[in-house]
Amino acid sequence: MRNLTGFAFPVRFSWKVARAGYQWVDTADGRRIYAKDALRPDWQSVLEEYEATFQPLEERTGLFRELAEFAPNEEEVLRFANRFGLLDSGGNLQVPTEYGRATVHAESLEFWKGEILALKFAVESWDVIVSGSARALAKLYQQLNSSPLPLAVRRASHLDDDDPAKTVLSAIRRLADARLQNHVETRLLFRGNLPRLDVCLQPVNLLGALWLQFALAMDAQKAFTKCAQCGAPFEISRAPKTGKRPDARFCGVRCRVNHYRGRVDQARRLRSRGKSPQE
Repeated sequence: MRNLTGFAFPVRFSWKVARAGYQWVDTADGRRIYAKDALRPDWQSVLEEYEATFQPLEERTGLFRELAEFAPNEEEVLRFANRFGLLDSGGNLQVPTEYGRATVHAESLEFWKGEILALKFAVESWDVIVSGSARALAKLYQQLNSSPLPLAVRRASHLDDDDPAKTVLSAIRRLADARLQNHVETRLLFRGNLPRLDVCLQPVNLLGALWLQFALAMDAQKAFTKCAQCGAPFEISRAPKTGKRPDARFCGVRCRVNHYRGRVDQARRLRSRGKSPQE
């Protein structure tokens, strides 16, 4: 993300994921998902034993696309949370335990649905613009222009502009700006152990990190492709830590090795069935 003078602000973010995973439970406020170990008496005092550190902005640069592709149901949300954690943080629910009442962080399915659908719309709309498809862009413009709006709103949304791409980008901007303002902070942080402060963008939760990933991808016009082994999207760019070459097929070493081992196992099975090397 570049400022007016061409400099880039560093981004710092890490997230905690419960080692034992998460679960859906019935509460007085409906179905909620929270960490399985959150009800243990020593949860708050020894979190390092129950949580693993994850750095999605470096380790999973296409994670925003993964969430946008998830179906907003309990099974899919649980699958995502078990791998990458919950979207927000903080104690917001009092639950009874055998040790007394405990404060835990829990999130409703409605919250996840809203965020998945918002990110899905933003990502798919951006893909329409990048694709250059005039037909798809016109269809999306008609959807955004389907209901009467006050003149001031129409102008702010660029609904009367000659270029429908501006209308679509305005819709993306409204969604992204609301999340970035609420979930990403601008801070002065020490550069390692040095007596020097850097201006940094710092998401306060995973939700902020995902929308910042998306914003940075748009800003840099990043391209993504899917891993031939696990299907996860990864970045095609010259970025030293996060980008891969245009001919890359795998998101990382683990997937490349697993794919090779799978081919070896398949070859052995075919050989045991009497297939020739050519076959």
